[in-house]
Amino acid sequence: MANNIKMIVCDLDGTLLNNHKVVSDHSIQKLIEYQKKGIRVTLASGRYYKEVERFAKQLRLEEFGGYVVCGNGYEIHDMKNHALFTFDTIPPEIVKDCIDLANECHLMQYISIDGIYHLSTNTVEKAGVKTISHLLNVLDKAQVKQISYASHLLRESVFEKDLKPFIQKGIVKICVIGTPKNQNQWILRLHQKYPHYFGYYPVNPMSLEITHSSVSKKHAVETIAQNNGFTLQEVIAFGDSGNDEPLLLSAGIGITMKNGTKRALSKAKIISEFTNHEDGVIRECEKYIQESNRR
Repeated sequence: MANNIKMIVCDLDGTLLNNHKVVSDHSIQKLIEYQKKGIRVTLASGRYYKEVERFAKQLRLEEFGGYVVCGNGYEIHDMKNHALFTFDTIPPEIVKDCIDLANECHLMQYISIDGIYHLSTNTVEKAGVKTISHLLNVLDKAQVKQISYASHLLRESVFEKDLKPFIQKGIVKICVIGTPKNQNQWILRLHQKYPHYFGYYPVNPMSLEITHSSVSKKHAVETIAQNNGFTLQEVIAFGDSGNDEPLLLSAGIGITMKNGTKRALSKAKIISEFTNHEDGVIRECEKYIQESNRR
């Protein structure tokens, strides 16, 4: 069991957010109560800050000295001090090489460039993606897990045949879309050409994200802990997918949501009895923080 809990770390999609993509009133109330007791709250997401800011405001993170970790750990927002710390991006020339290798492996690329999501596709693939987008919208309305955020991203994407002309500066992460076989071929080629350079984070069976190896939720949360005089062993963390795995395996208490991906569940230290739609984060906090802080 972990030492006294100093910080709660929550992923958003599939974790703190319910199936309606909101934080329940009950979860907001309880997380504010924990902060009033001196336990920090950090939101750690693959999303970018503009997509996370409203949740940070709901939880009053600025008032209580909380943090927001974005881009799978690329940046840390110290809400109280209005400070920003960033890790390494992927340089433009390496991004372009990754795109070439992805094309050779028949993978579409999905990259945020200057705050706008760009999806690479040829004419045939473009029709297919639009069909998938329609399907995702249907699944979104049916509240199928881990679909609605992907649908949201596709609706806001710009479709381009080639992304390389748009790559003028470092990129936080590259997402590829394609079969697991083609993903594995791409990973192998990246390993051969850039050993130990990237972090690899499965999103779902058909998509994968890569970042610079310095970028991870675990590294970001560890940095926050060290800056505040405690360790990962005094952190309770929650997540549901591949980009959460290193953090959940390293935290004093790392809990994978019941609705987590198959891969995340197979690697979990602790699996929640509850889903994201059942206030799972709060129900587990009520159990583990009470137990831990009684010691």
